[in-house]
Amino acid sequence: MHYRIFPILLISLIIGCQPKSQKVEITFWHAMGGNVEKVLKSMVADFESTHKNIRIKLVGMADYNTLAQKLMSAAAVNSPPTIAQMYENWTTQLLKNNYLEPLENFVKGPKGLTQAELDDIWPVLIQNNTWDGKIITLPFNKSVPVYYYNTELFAKVGIKEFPKTWQEFRAVCFKLKNLKDRDGNPIVPTGGGTDIWVFASMLYQKGGRLFDEDRGEPLFNSPQAIQVLQFQLDLIYKDKVQTNRTGNDLLDEFLAGRLVMTPFSCARRAIMKGVESFKIGMAPLPIWDKPASIIYGTNIGMFKSPSQAQKEAAWEFIKWFVSPENQIRWSLGTYYVPIQKSALTDPRLREQIDKTPGLSDAYRQLEFAVFEPRSEPWFEGRKILIEDGLEPATLGKKSAQEALDFAANKLKQRAKK
Repeated sequence: MHYRIFPILLISLIIGCQPKSQKVEITFWHAMGGNVEKVLKSMVADFESTHKNIRIKLVGMADYNTLAQKLMSAAAVNSPPTIAQMYENWTTQLLKNNYLEPLENFVKGPKGLTQAELDDIWPVLIQNNTWDGKIITLPFNKSVPVYYYNTELFAKVGIKEFPKTWQEFRAVCFKLKNLKDRDGNPIVPTGGGTDIWVFASMLYQKGGRLFDEDRGEPLFNSPQAIQVLQFQLDLIYKDKVQTNRTGNDLLDEFLAGRLVMTPFSCARRAIMKGVESFKIGMAPLPIWDKPASIIYGTNIGMFKSPSQAQKEAAWEFIKWFVSPENQIRWSLGTYYVPIQKSALTDPRLREQIDKTPGLSDAYRQLEFAVFEPRSEPWFEGRKILIEDGLEPATLGKKSAQEALDFAANKLKQRAKK
């Protein structure tokens, strides 16, 4: 009898000594802050609760510039994170140096996405994440430009809806020109029209482009570009209906009731919830010759150097995050655009859309959306356009032609070095 017990005990001991499956840790570098970071952390916690063998280490950066610098440096010494947020021109550089693991390998793999799931993603977002016919990254926090406006001030001067065209926009500005606050101070009709997001979207509406990626030449000083910038400068200096202030100050002025309408990301609506003192309207950008709006925001990419187990775990998270269910949750908490077309008919999102007039039209700008150049020179070209082109013109230091020509020539000279 003792001889029978011994083998059983031995087997039990052997089984008990077998190593338990260890958690796979993946590192995710991001630049999300405030409420958006809270939503991200909550979603990661829920993912981990249903994927017990995976731990996601979130590492937040102060801003996108910091994230870009650290990603490039880490990749160069073969110590990048497993996954990270990245803009398209970063992706181009990282891909060129063979630092990235194309997500195509997972998207089309045995645990990938079905064709129906891929077809449900807005086509422009697939194009935006595809290089040389391969899906390299997937959308993370995508947004579209919108105008926020004070519906009460619109009603005060008899304006029933937001203007559909830029010509109508100018006419509306004139109607709003003589408004004053309770203390008799003038209320400015609009601001932010020379922001690169609005400028570039208007340029594409006129049939222009920012940059010729094949030839490596700037196109943001074309006749169409001059016309676009001059239109916005005229609102400032000729019509005197637009402030020359830019940046986040405009949002503060808007919420304080000193600015009637201003352009920002659709995701800024989340920041305004609970702090607005009047009913806020939201509308897509007005149209010129044809509809076009530039999509902004980062994508999520995977690096090549982590272990295969880490990459497989990272794909589990990415696939989970981009699923329709979680895209709806992400959008509800942040107002970022859900990447699936079908999301716009989901009852939960419909409820938010019904409570936010203009949100549906804003999201539907994805039907005619475009994206900025993705080539390596545009990494610096964008900065030059803003600092040496748009900003000096906005402040009245140079004409539209002078400012954009100067910026274009500066970029050309940099390209020769």
